[in-house]
Amino acid sequence: MKRESEFLALGINDASPSSTAEFANTGAPASSQRRQFVRVVLQAVALPTAYSALGEPYARAATPKDGIAPLTVSDPVHIVRDFQDPYLELLRLLNVAAEIEHGLMVQYLYCAFSIKPRYPALAGYGAPSANDIMGIAVQEMQHLGKVNNLLGALGAAPVLIREEFPYEPDIIPFRFRLEPASRASLAKYVWTESPAGATDLAKARTAEDRQFCQQLDQVLSNGQRRPNFVGPLYDAVIALVKEVDAGKDKSLPDLKPFVPILEGIKAEGEIGHYHTFRKAFLGVHTGFTGVADVWQRPVTDPLYPAYQLPLNPTAYVGHENQIQDPAARRLAWLGNLHYWSLLNLLSTGYSKGSTDLVLASRTHMLGPFMSLARQLAKMGSGMPFDPLGQGYGRSASNKGSVNYLRHLLAETDHFEKQIGKDLPSDYPVGVCSATEQVLTRVEPQLRAALAPIDPWDVGLV
Repeated sequence: MKRESEFLALGINDASPSSTAEFANTGAPASSQRRQFVRVVLQAVALPTAYSALGEPYARAATPKDGIAPLTVSDPVHIVRDFQDPYLELLRLLNVAAEIEHGLMVQYLYCAFSIKPRYPALAGYGAPSANDIMGIAVQEMQHLGKVNNLLGALGAAPVLIREEFPYEPDIIPFRFRLEPASRASLAKYVWTESPAGATDLAKARTAEDRQFCQQLDQVLSNGQRRPNFVGPLYDAVIALVKEVDAGKDKSLPDLKPFVPILEGIKAEGEIGHYHTFRKAFLGVHTGFTGVADVWQRPVTDPLYPAYQLPLNPTAYVGHENQIQDPAARRLAWLGNLHYWSLLNLLSTGYSKGSTDLVLASRTHMLGPFMSLARQLAKMGSGMPFDPLGQGYGRSASNKGSVNYLRHLLAETDHFEKQIGKDLPSDYPVGVCSATEQVLTRVEPQLRAALAPIDPWDVGLV
């Protein structure tokens, strides 16, 4: 595709080489049939072995003839172990955990941005909180940081991708899907964040619990497989941290301080996130300000909670889900540039223990990115959160990482100036220039910096 045609597609006349990158045509992987959450070990072989003592059992359902698992049958859940070496297995599951936290963060943000301005207490304001959807998304960003903190302590590189091949259908909560808030999307979120037995009708203790489980069953049984739970993954990770630490490998730091942090991530999801999504699903969240039967209203009703944003939109030209409106696509592309900038800032920040870079990434998220996402929702388009083909933090050297960040920030700043007439009124200009100054200031420190080997909350909260 010629560069000139790309610029015309965006509605930009300046086709100078530094204006914008070539748009690639990248699609999501073809949907494949989901396997069960549990791969049951049937043969008496050493590998793979299952985690058998991971705390409370989680619901697992036998798959009936139609391939749709019932939602209310309970028996213990295990995650199959792929590696005998606990260090390798821990790294495997931490990689999956990082992908999950990133994927949930993005899907929750899309959901939050779809909420209409009438319901701000449900959508949230950008502060980490278990009481609103955006606050939960920010907490998922914190979880992503803490998982990468442990990866760094183990000598591994940060993980900022989401659902990279090979896809893990036994662990990933559900197929990645950008969609507006609805009873169907909230049902997935409340299920995957729930604690053991909370969604099991057989264990319901009150009339309210029984009604909740019945409604959840009805929504999720509509031709879908149930989502996977996040809790068992963290049970497995905690067990492996203890196993690795017990091995007394002198090349590794003391891992015991990470156990309460991992337990905190699990509890935050199974308590705060679960209850907020449950209230939103049932239509009783205080953010609905007393409006009754919100999800039973037609989507055309002004009181219906969410804009009808498209599913899985993209700013990549030529994709079947390409955003068609040129002005919206320009804003979405600028949103992508900020998204990629903040992920690369996080990658370098995590790998070098740089509070400044982590905080700079949050500035991009809560400033220009949030402004663009809200504006796109009003325009009926939605923020695409397109993946960056070359990944994040892939440079072989610190100098290369810093150089790549500079180029990406300059690209974002240049494109921001090109489309100035399209920017929302609350868009904060100049953030890229400020981040460039931060990068210049901390670059000498980054040369000798190593990933922290202790729990590192500074800049992650």
